Amino acid sequence: MAAHAGFVASTPVRGAVDVDRLAWQVLVDGRPIDLTYLEFEVLDYLVRNPGRVHSREELLREVWRQDPGALGASAPRTVDVMITRLRRKLGRHHRDHIETVRRVGYRYRPAGDEPLRSHSPSTL
Repeated sequence: MAAHAGFVASTPVRGAVDVDRLAWQVLVDGRPIDLTYLEFEVLDYLVRNPGRVHSREELLREVWRQDPGALGASAPRTVDVMITRLRRKLGRHHRDHIETVRRVGYRYRPAGDEPLRSHSPSTL
């Protein structure tokens, strides 16, 4: 795999929402959607890490490459606005793939996945 400008080239992530980093393209049900650079980066990060909850602070660090503490109190709202825009662009059939986990952050759940259940150590 080749690395370009700090990014690792990889194969596309396939599903109802396809993220192809090599072509720098997102397809929703086979149709391209127009995303800004940061919208693409956020969606790519979520899709490549499905089922895991990502805090706003993590997204700011990993996608924006910013220290959340240095950005001030409004920084988490920046993430919320980005998620709202992404959901709108994904459309009504796919916006729910990005789930809000109240007071924690966001999780990407691919189409067809059962809602994730929490298990305590005593039930595993």
